[in-house]
Amino acid sequence: MLPQQALADHLRHDYDALASSIGTQSEADWERKSCRACLADGLVEILNLGQMPPANSLLRPQDLSKPELRFPLSLRLCGQCGMVQLGHVVPASLLFRSYLFFTSSSRAMSEHFAGLMSEASDRYVPPGGLVVEIGSNDGTALASIRRRDARVLGVDPARNIAVMAAARGVPTVSEFFTETLAREIARVAGPASLVVACNVLGHIDDLDDVCKGFKVLLAPAGAIVIEVPYLGELVDHGEYDTIYHEHLSYFAVHPLATLLNRHGLRLEKVEHFGVHGGTMRCTAVHGDGVGPDVQKWIDRESERGLNRPQAYLPFAAKVARDRTALVAQLQELKKQGKKVLGYGAPAKGTVVLNYCKIGADLLPAVIDSTPAKQGWHVPGTHQPIWPPEAMQRERPDAILLLAWNHADEIKRREAAFIASGGLIFTPHLTEESGK
Repeated sequence: MLPQQALADHLRHDYDALASSIGTQSEADWERKSCRACLADGLVEILNLGQMPPANSLLRPQDLSKPELRFPLSLRLCGQCGMVQLGHVVPASLLFRSYLFFTSSSRAMSEHFAGLMSEASDRYVPPGGLVVEIGSNDGTALASIRRRDARVLGVDPARNIAVMAAARGVPTVSEFFTETLAREIARVAGPASLVVACNVLGHIDDLDDVCKGFKVLLAPAGAIVIEVPYLGELVDHGEYDTIYHEHLSYFAVHPLATLLNRHGLRLEKVEHFGVHGGTMRCTAVHGDGVGPDVQKWIDRESERGLNRPQAYLPFAAKVARDRTALVAQLQELKKQGKKVLGYGAPAKGTVVLNYCKIGADLLPAVIDSTPAKQGWHVPGTHQPIWPPEAMQRERPDAILLLAWNHADEIKRREAAFIASGGLIFTPHLTEESGK
C-alpha cells in the first residue's frame, strides 16, 4: 500500500484533472429543482451559505496561488414530504473518487459501527448469509464481524479506501452503488441478508436508483440498516457546518419513509444515537407503510412543522448569530494577544472557516491527527494542517474545536492542555473549558 501522504498527493492530482474538466460549467448546470425523496417540484430555499469550495479538497502548498472551484451551497425544503436537501449537485466523481476520512481514525466511531454490525448480523444473518455495506470506507465495520459463517462485501467508490479495506481482508467493490451493481452482486454472491448504509444515503443524488438496488439485493427475510444524521437536531443545535456539498440530503423520518415506500420497502424501526451531532438508525424490510413506533416519530415531526419553511427561520437566524459571535470571539482573543489554533480538519471545518471568512490572521493553523491531511492546507482559507505534536511547539492559549463530534477523544488527547487552563470552544460557541 502507498504511504498515506503519497497516496493523498496522487489523489489530489486526480481531483485536479476532474476539476479542470468541469470548471467551465455554469451554476445552472449544478442545480436540481425536484425533490430526491418524492420527486415533487417547487423546492424553497431555507438557508444560503454562499459559494463554497468542496469541503475535502485540501490544497498542497504549491496550489495555494491557483484558482479554486467553488459551488453554491443552498439548503432547500420540499413542502410535500419535508425533505431538506441541497439545491446544487457537485459531480460525485469529484467528491468521492478520492476520500480522506477513514473510519478507523476514530476509536469511538469504530466501536459504534462494530456494535451495529454485531447486533444486526446476529439478528438478521443466518449461517452463510451475506452482509453488504454501502459506503464501506476502509472496511473497519465489516472487519469487526467475527462470525466465521457470515460472508462480507464492501461497496465504496473511493479507490484509495478500497485498497485499505482489502488490506484488512474485506473484499470491496470500488464503484458507486446502483441497481445495476446490486443485480450483479445478487447474481454472483446471492441475495444479502443484511445491507448496511451508514452516513452514505445523504451523499447520493439519485436515491431512486439506490432504493431499487436495495430492493433487488435484499433477501426476502433480510433487513436494511441505514444511519443518517437527524434533521431535527441539525435544526435544534444550528449545526450548519454539517451542510456541505457531499451531503445532498438531510433526513427526517417522514421523507425517508416516503422514499422507501415508493420502492416497496417498509421503515420498521427508528433509533436515536448521539454520534455525529445526533443520528437516527433506521431499519427497513420488504413491505409498505411504517412500523407503529416510526409513526410516532412522524407525528412528532408533523407537530414541529418540519415540512414548513417557517420552522427553519429560527435556525437560519441562529446560524447568522453564531457566525457573528464566533468572529467576534476570535477577534477579541487576538486583541488580548492570545494564540488560537483550530483542532480537526474535517469537512465541517472547511464550512465554518469559509462561511465565517476566518483567515490565517485569526486562526493561523489547524491541528489534525490524520497523517494524510498533515502538511496540506484548508480549502478556501488556506490554514496549514499540523500534527498534534505541534501543540507542544506552539503552546496555544485556546483551540477552536472544528471536529466537535470527536470532542471526547480530542479532550482525552489534550488533557494536559485542558489541565493547564486552556480554553476550548466550538463554532457553536459552547464553551468546554475556560481559564
